Amino acid sequence: MQLNITVEGTLTRSAVTGETRDGREFVQFQIVHRPGSYRDNTGREVTGKPMYFDILCWGDLAGRARDLTRGTTIVAEISRLIPFEDDGELGIKAFARNLSISMRYAEAHAGPQVRQRRGDLVTTPHGETITAQAYPDVVGDRELVHNR
Repeated sequence: MQLNITVEGTLTRSAVTGETRDGREFVQFQIVHRPGSYRDNTGREVTGKPMYFDILCWGDLAGRARDLTRGTTIVAEISRLIPFEDDGELGIKAFARNLSISMRYAEAHAGPQVRQRRGDLVTTPHGETITAQAYPDVVGDRELVHNR
């Protein structure tokens, strides 16, 4: 019987890459799922306890997940679960079949985020001044970049 579970959570730390002894690549990271509040059988509002998932990715999925950073909210499709308890907190080791970036709280991006120094501007060959991040080509000429 195949078990598929989908869980949404926020990375508590950046993804860590590694290799097995036979050279198989893997990526591991932890997410925290914070369930909302609910009413118990007495009608009292109860806040759910956070659950921690140690997510393990293999192969091509690992290659794509290696750039995930702390604070990113993801949706993980999980195929195997191994429960554990650490200092009274419930945790689950999970093997991911698929991952996606959640757009519930932020815009999604693909690949590593390119950080731009504030004020980096490029003057195009046509005389336009635009941000360096928006310029389509790699600028090798330092004369074209101006800091304001």
